[in-house]
Amino acid sequence: MPQRVLIAGTSPLLAARLAARCLTATDAAGTEVVLLSAVRSGPGAPAPGRRELADYVMRCGTGDGVPDASGAGRLTVVCAEPDAVAAELTARSAERVWCVVPGWDRSPARGARADAALTGSLLTALPALGARGYVHVGPDTTPDDGLAHPAYRDLERLAVEACLNAGVSWRVLRTAPVVDAGAPELGECPPGAHRLLWALHSVRAEIADRVPDWFERHPLRVAGTAGLGLPLLDAGQAADGLWRAGGTGDLPDGFAVVPRSAPVPLADVLARAGAVYGVDVRPVPDRDAFEAADRLLDLRLTDVRRQSVPLQDADAASAPASPRSSPPGGAGGGEAASAPAALSPAGQWEVFGAVRARQSSSGGVRDAGLRRRDVEVAGRPLTLFEGGSGDGPPLLVLNALGQGPGFLTRLCAHLAPHHRVVTWQVRGTERADPAWGTRHQLDDIDAVLGAVGAGHAHLLGWCTGAKIATAFQQHRPDAVASLVFLNATFRQDGRWDGMDTKYEADLAAVCRALDRRPDRAARMLDLLAPGAAGGRGSPGARDAGVLGVLSGALADEVRRPFRDAEVLVRYARQLVDLWRLDSAAQAPRVAVPALFVCSEFDGISSPARAREAARCFPRARYAELAVAGHYAPHDRPALVAELITEFVRAPHEVADLVRHAEITWHVDTEGTAR
Repeated sequence: MPQRVLIAGTSPLLAARLAARCLTATDAAGTEVVLLSAVRSGPGAPAPGRRELADYVMRCGTGDGVPDASGAGRLTVVCAEPDAVAAELTARSAERVWCVVPGWDRSPARGARADAALTGSLLTALPALGARGYVHVGPDTTPDDGLAHPAYRDLERLAVEACLNAGVSWRVLRTAPVVDAGAPELGECPPGAHRLLWALHSVRAEIADRVPDWFERHPLRVAGTAGLGLPLLDAGQAADGLWRAGGTGDLPDGFAVVPRSAPVPLADVLARAGAVYGVDVRPVPDRDAFEAADRLLDLRLTDVRRQSVPLQDADAASAPASPRSSPPGGAGGGEAASAPAALSPAGQWEVFGAVRARQSSSGGVRDAGLRRRDVEVAGRPLTLFEGGSGDGPPLLVLNALGQGPGFLTRLCAHLAPHHRVVTWQVRGTERADPAWGTRHQLDDIDAVLGAVGAGHAHLLGWCTGAKIATAFQQHRPDAVASLVFLNATFRQDGRWDGMDTKYEADLAAVCRALDRRPDRAARMLDLLAPGAAGGRGSPGARDAGVLGVLSGALADEVRRPFRDAEVLVRYARQLVDLWRLDSAAQAPRVAVPALFVCSEFDGISSPARAREAARCFPRARYAELAVAGHYAPHDRPALVAELITEFVRAPHEVADLVRHAEITWHVDTEGTAR
């Protein structure tokens, strides 16, 4: 019988699969489907657009075939942020409403918030929509992650109560994470197998950017896989199971579960995936001999191990689940379907290969798309780079002294789809520049704000840019919305002595000598070439190995301040002037939120000093990236951009919203760094 079906979800993958299943159902000929994707787009996880979702629905294979041309005419796709769904529903009607909130966001807190917003909007709108049936799809949190479970059970109870009050029939369904070759193009990375593939892809890309042939000679070692298996549930099978449990109109109120497939040994999945990615993955009994590259993969597999199950419990994991008890006031439980078969070895090869191909086509070096223009400041041209989109104050990116824009190109490319981004060529080291001290840098920020028509902005300071950003906040408090410090150096005369990295100590000695005797610059050029990315990190830290090698894309950039004697003298004098600036005295008066993002293996700027500096800021958050170096904004732009984006959206909640195993948060109960 034709009807209108609204399928709204925070998982575009699963919601689109259900839309395809609805369009091809034999008992739903002529049914019109509205697919509402409620995804908050962010760096590293862009939300798909309407065309991408429509194309995906139309090519999804299901048990009953692929939607034909008539299906395209019966499908409407709507994309909205979770908190904008209510407005989208005001002009809609639907006899049956699906709410697809499987809890697959990489951040449990962020995901639970978006899922609660979508669920609340749909339940409130049920009477106005004219709905006669409501189907709630949530996560089967077994094994339970310890974070999402209570929130999603609360949503189920809320759904049952709302349906009872509105006189709407209801079904509550639960599903495990799925595997699907189309996940990357939809910006989705469900738990389990997709997180494993992302871990291999991201580690391989980060290492190959430094040493392209490294994997031809070195394996990656993994531990903690013995006795564990990973369920591999095909997305099409999951959609079929959900449709059988909730798509038929005469089903009684109640609960049902799409069981997990039988687990595949985790070591086998890693071996197949490693072969697809060209990585020799070797299981080892423990982590004692891990090198930095092994540690990075191990950290990124943390969530994968959480989703794994003991192989000796395979029979129990794949057996039909007993009916779940209903929440207070709810109806009785429903029968669970038999367990689907695990993805076959041939299927794994096919899906893993397709995922890698899509990752490779969409995960390369992005173009920031920044426009260049010159503005006149103090009678001389200042070169601006600006672009991006987004509401709110722009992000002003303060580069390090003496550096070109190349260090931050990748970061700006990940920020630009979500923010208005502005950066500029820092002045004072080029031969045509006059002497340009810290005060002149503050004047340039003033001029940039005026040139882009912004009354205030978020300031991002990389390396030496952090001290200048702090000074500008004191100079113009009304013009600064927040501060972000990336691999910051807060070196200053007579403060935090003994915390220099070796590179900082050498640089300080040479710069002071050149300030007094500039004629010696030619002989000192070779002493300061940074070479690698500062791979040894803090005193006592393990060696960064290949992750301490400088990316080839930055080779010319790091040499910029050392390309000749005159430029070196100018650079040295800028640093000597900056080290006189007392940021420690300024910091307690900084009233805006501040985010520090530093790196374990930063051998250029001291992480220990940055932690001490963070204590001086009343509203600071401090995040340290494991197994990362000084150029983390270049090496891990998606992760750094995610930190910045969530901080700008909700500065007091960023430590809860961005939870990755490779991030260590140093935050006490009052929100100040420790």
